[in-house]
Amino acid sequence: MPIPTKKDLERIVGELRTEVSTLTEDRQKIADELTAAQAALAAAEVQIVTAQEATAAAEAARDLLQQQLDEAAAAQAPLGPSNQLNGPQIPRPSGPSWSIRESMQVTPSEYAEIQRTVRSLVIWASLDWTDDFRRQDPDKLATLFRAAHAAHPILQRYTNNWATAAIARQYMQNKHKHAYKQGYISKRRAHRVGDRN
Repeated sequence: MPIPTKKDLERIVGELRTEVSTLTEDRQKIADELTAAQAALAAAEVQIVTAQEATAAAEAARDLLQQQLDEAAAAQAPLGPSNQLNGPQIPRPSGPSWSIRESMQVTPSEYAEIQRTVRSLVIWASLDWTDDFRRQDPDKLATLFRAAHAAHPILQRYTNNWATAAIARQYMQNKHKHAYKQGYISKRRAHRVGDRN
C-alpha cells in the first residue's frame, strides 16, 4: 500500500469534515424532531388529563342527577300508579246521588285528565251519543274500557269499569241535552210496552 501524500491526506480530511458536518446536521435535525415530538406528547398528556377530569366531572354530575331522580321517584312513589293499582278495588257507590270524582277518590286535576281522555275515547270508539248508554255496542264499550285502562291504569281499580262508564255516560247525556236545547235533534218519545201514543 502506497504512503498517502499530503494532498491525499487533505482530501481525506476534507471528506471526513464534510461527513462530520452532515452527521452533525442530521443529529441536530433528529434532536429538533425529538424535541417537537416530546412537546406534542406533553400537550397530548395535558389533553388526556383535562379529558379525564372532564369525564370525572361529567360522571359526578350524572351520579348526582341519578341520585336526585331516584329521590324524586321515591318521593312520588306513594302517589304513583303502581301503588294505586295495588290498592283495594273500589266498588260502585250506591244510592241516587253521588259525585263521580269523590267516589273515585282522585284529585280534581287527576279527574279532569281522566275525564278528557274518556271523552276523547267515546268519540274514538264511535259510541252513539244519541242512543242510551245501556244500548251501546258491547264491543265498542270493551274497546273504550281497554283504551281507558291503557291511558290511565288507575281505572283498573274500579269494579266492573263503573268509573269509566259513569264518565262516558255523563258526557253522552250532556251532549244529548245540549243538542236537544240547540234544536239539533228532536226529543225522543218514550216507547214502553203498553203505550198507545
